[in-house]
Amino acid sequence: MVLRDHWSIQSSANLTDNGKVISLPGYAAKDWYPASVPSTVLAALVANKVYPDPYYGNNYMELPGVRRWDIPEGNPFESSWWYRTEFDVPSNYAGKHVWLKFHSVNYRANLWVNGQKAADSTMMEGAYRLYAFDIARYVKIGQKNCLALEIYPPKIFDLTISWVDWNPTPPDRGMGIWYDVILSTSGPVAIDHPFVKTKLNLPSNNQAKLSVIAEVKNAGNTPVKGIMKGVIENITFDKEVNLNANETREITFSPEEFPQLIIANPRLWWPHTVGPQNLYDLNLSFEIDGKVSDSRRLRFGIREISSWMNKFDTLCTKVFQVNGKNIVIRGGGYVEDLMLRPSNERVDDDLRYLKFMNMNALRMEAPRGSDYLFERCDEEGILIMVGWCCGNPFESWKNWTTHTADIAEKSWHDQIINLRAHPSVFTWLYGSDNFPPEDVEQRYIKVLSQYDGTRPYSSSATQEPSKIDCYTGLWMGPWPQVYGYLPPNYWYSKLEFNTECGPNGEQLPPIETIKRVMPEKDLWPISPVWDLRLRKHFYPFSRKAIESRYGKPVSLEEYCTKSQVLQLEAVKAMFEAFAGNKYKSSGVIYWMFNSAWPKFYWQLYDYFFMPNGAFYGAKKACEPLHVQYNYKENAVQLVNCYYQDYTGLKVTTKAFDFSMKEIFSKEVATDMKADESKILFLLDLPMVRTNIYFLKLILQDQAGKEISSNFYWLSAKGDESADFTGLAKLPPVEVTSKLSPLLKENGKLTLIVEFFNSSLSLAFAVNPKVISASTREPILPIFWQDNYFSLLPGEKRTIEMQVDASLVTEEKLLFKLDGWNLRTIQEQELSVP
Repeated sequence: MVLRDHWSIQSSANLTDNGKVISLPGYAAKDWYPASVPSTVLAALVANKVYPDPYYGNNYMELPGVRRWDIPEGNPFESSWWYRTEFDVPSNYAGKHVWLKFHSVNYRANLWVNGQKAADSTMMEGAYRLYAFDIARYVKIGQKNCLALEIYPPKIFDLTISWVDWNPTPPDRGMGIWYDVILSTSGPVAIDHPFVKTKLNLPSNNQAKLSVIAEVKNAGNTPVKGIMKGVIENITFDKEVNLNANETREITFSPEEFPQLIIANPRLWWPHTVGPQNLYDLNLSFEIDGKVSDSRRLRFGIREISSWMNKFDTLCTKVFQVNGKNIVIRGGGYVEDLMLRPSNERVDDDLRYLKFMNMNALRMEAPRGSDYLFERCDEEGILIMVGWCCGNPFESWKNWTTHTADIAEKSWHDQIINLRAHPSVFTWLYGSDNFPPEDVEQRYIKVLSQYDGTRPYSSSATQEPSKIDCYTGLWMGPWPQVYGYLPPNYWYSKLEFNTECGPNGEQLPPIETIKRVMPEKDLWPISPVWDLRLRKHFYPFSRKAIESRYGKPVSLEEYCTKSQVLQLEAVKAMFEAFAGNKYKSSGVIYWMFNSAWPKFYWQLYDYFFMPNGAFYGAKKACEPLHVQYNYKENAVQLVNCYYQDYTGLKVTTKAFDFSMKEIFSKEVATDMKADESKILFLLDLPMVRTNIYFLKLILQDQAGKEISSNFYWLSAKGDESADFTGLAKLPPVEVTSKLSPLLKENGKLTLIVEFFNSSLSLAFAVNPKVISASTREPILPIFWQDNYFSLLPGEKRTIEMQVDASLVTEEKLLFKLDGWNLRTIQEQELSVP
């Protein structure tokens, strides 16, 4: 039973009753706020319209506890809050152990069931803890029952959820229940935390040795003898287990003891960019005298994660391998909703976008994703980097007490046993911006050695060596420039595995989102209201880059357009450099992937799923077979991220001056080895050329089919001093759009558009959209094969767009086309089938 609905919450400051009374069935919870769980206190109050939408305008700043001068006595989030719900316990629960499970509660709680205290705040402490209480003695079978929790907010150095500088910290600091509350039953022995270790005979991978592990708990006061049984497809195994009274123990089925766990020709789990995501089912049961006491099912993947250090010059970088194959990690930092509101639909859309961009990984700085997210990453082949968060409170070691360290170790243990079964999790980071003190590090490593031992780990996300872990082979930064602006050529000289970086601090969403979240009066010129959605100490870097490279914007529309172009240029180059430099550069985590609320920095798409220029730059750069320009070498480069050879490839390169006169042309035939990156040739362009010139690259297969195309605008002044202000002088052009009828198939609406630049000038940063005919809001999420693209004179290009049909409830949509130098903004009506 998932206890999700029919909750209510109230502040203890508004109550005189105690837990003994509040937790009685039938208690009159007058003036309490209805809620569902998971929910933080703030999320419930916003849902009940106690406060206006904090995501709009400056409303967030009006929440109590946000402003520095708010007095604690007037802040409702300084006191404890009660959560209560009533539920029926089925008659078939009689005679069984009844388990009440939490994952997780923030931060401390007293637990009451039917007027009796089942656990106090010494037993329930820590935002990243797992709790399971046997409440059989408190529940009433076949009757109405009541569960109540008094939840206390985290204190300053408590190991709670942190938002660092990704977005504002909500004033309740995430207080509440932020995962599911589950009621389940078992006999005398319960099974928990099943795990399958897999070991391959690399590199042939035609044999896998499995070790099956699970925790068993005797919940009774007498010894128990039983049979632990397991089934994986047609493989069965079992053993006799004796447990003392109240004993909890891990049971292991090893391949040495059970040779049937040595599997020939296993179906392997791979990242989605490499191969299929094969998953197996493990079914475990514990029988006592022929009766099943408890059972568990686990989906797992057979795969092996390893790493090695690639040493070069004075540096070394950690190279990750999946099933013995080197892989360039290309991912982003993932965040949940600011108020921790769960949404499986948002998770699905996040992962669809990640795969659509050809990226392969997410970084969880603190285990922030729902169980559903990890399950879906298993199914979709998306790698996950998991670790603690930077800053307060997890790196405030000088302020830790012995008790804090104990909570840290217990939290780490609970997260490891909860996540270790997921094939998608490829590494652990028990530090972030810094490595922990030696005694804390030893405790973290002890947990990893005892409860996992199947993945690489690092002491931090930085290059700094700890005394125990030594050099990580990772790197972060440089700070603060990496969060402000760095030009494309920088990334070709910066090697290693970068765990947190991005060339644009300020990262404006398209104009539709800005207008959606800010009142008209605050839109332009930039007002102080913008400060809430920007990082003030980072965005001057990006603002300066926009103005120096593209010219100072004089309107909101111009500002948004130039921001998208800057993002695309910089982010595409960053991702291209990491694949082009493999395996000196072995991975990059873009900061950040998504957004916790409507902000204007660090995002590949905004809170409403509107892609920006960075989105399409990343998508282009992460093509698995890709042609690109190498800024450092002034060369044309080919990257193959597949594990297969290609023959008969052809690369066509053309360069044009500002008036679109062709100044260079070259065709090269080439083959590519599996997982290879190579420079094809250096560009030998004429010395006399316009300040701004353009480069068009096309990659074709043996049959002449286009595999990849790429377009660059370059400056004769060099990349670091590039001056693209002259792009404002591009002549106005006409681009015609030939639309196919919308096709509805398999729950998708598909639009195919043929674009044609009939002019003699370049059509720059062409931006097609599909919007609602009635509201004129974008249809989101949306999947354009390309966007903010450019068309040469006379060039035709066909691009496909898809959206979920369920998002469209009207009969008409609008296709809208604008761009940097389009003469007119076009709109065409689309009939929805």
